[in-house]
Amino acid sequence: MRAFRIILPLFVLIALFVVFGVFPRLKNEEELKTEANAEKNRIPIVNVVPLKHSSDTTGLTLPGQIQPYRQTPLYARTQGFLRRWYVDIGTQVKQGQLLATIDAPELDQDIARAKADQQLAQVNLDRLQSVQLPGAIAKQDVDTRRSAVTVAQANLGRLQALKDLQQIRAPFTGVITSRTAENGTLVSPGTGQPLFTISELGTLRVFVDVPQTYYRYIKVGLPATVVIPELQNKVFTGKVVRTSGTLRSDSRTLLAEVAIPNPKQELPSGLYSQVKFDMIATNAPVLIPANALVVTPNGAHVVVVEADQRVRFVPITLGRDYGTTLEASSGLTGNENVVTNPNDRLRDGQKVRFTKPASEKSVALR
Repeated sequence: MRAFRIILPLFVLIALFVVFGVFPRLKNEEELKTEANAEKNRIPIVNVVPLKHSSDTTGLTLPGQIQPYRQTPLYARTQGFLRRWYVDIGTQVKQGQLLATIDAPELDQDIARAKADQQLAQVNLDRLQSVQLPGAIAKQDVDTRRSAVTVAQANLGRLQALKDLQQIRAPFTGVITSRTAENGTLVSPGTGQPLFTISELGTLRVFVDVPQTYYRYIKVGLPATVVIPELQNKVFTGKVVRTSGTLRSDSRTLLAEVAIPNPKQELPSGLYSQVKFDMIATNAPVLIPANALVVTPNGAHVVVVEADQRVRFVPITLGRDYGTTLEASSGLTGNENVVTNPNDRLRDGQKVRFTKPASEKSVALR
């Protein structure tokens, strides 16, 4: 009886422990498992927006270097001393206008000698041809004297042509942009610095390096706008007149030339400029929200919601970055609905729900 009194309280304590300790814990674990399974099977709610194409007109602004339409250095064509120069930098000159003259005393003596040789050769020929006795003069002798006259005339003509080269004249109408000629300077053909540099500024060339991404849009005749920051962003209009046709291997750029009229010559060459092209894109890229981009070890992706409300991870190729929107140059058609701010729990093929109808949102165009 005494043992029963000792064992009974132990059984009561054990029963109380099981009822108030074990059973609630088991119940809580079961509820947690039930909630976990419900959460696992719950359809996630996502934000979805439809995609759109960007505008078919692409604005591209690139730095440009303004150069004269024509620019030619003028060198001496004969050796001598510069007698006098007649124009200085900034002078407007006409085609054929005299710029400088060169003295070559040795050339004058060579011309006098050549004239004497030509006259002597002609006299010898005339004397030989004046003989009337048949057979007295061989025909070969006459041909030799006639050839001597021709050689003397050619030599005289060469020296006279060199004499004409003592006058430096403008090859075209333009502006003298540099002068190194000084009176009394010894000059030689094609050596040292040019005596003058003449530039045609009525029309200017703007050279632009177009990146590889846009080279196919640059065509001859494409309008261009040239902005000069130093002239309070004054705008000049022109067009593409030629391209190099090939991309540079070092920079992967296409050299394009834009011609702009400059009739008042208010725009000097050598300025830095900004050249804007309005290009018509044959296939306008698709714009996606920046917060729809998912970067994985396999590259850039977006989460697309299919018609059956299941998600699909689509790899894309990124284009230009506009801040809040990005270009997808490949991988999308523009008719998809994408998930913004996708969470890490989304899996390919998973079913989802929308917070709002997709038609109520759109990607803001640039």
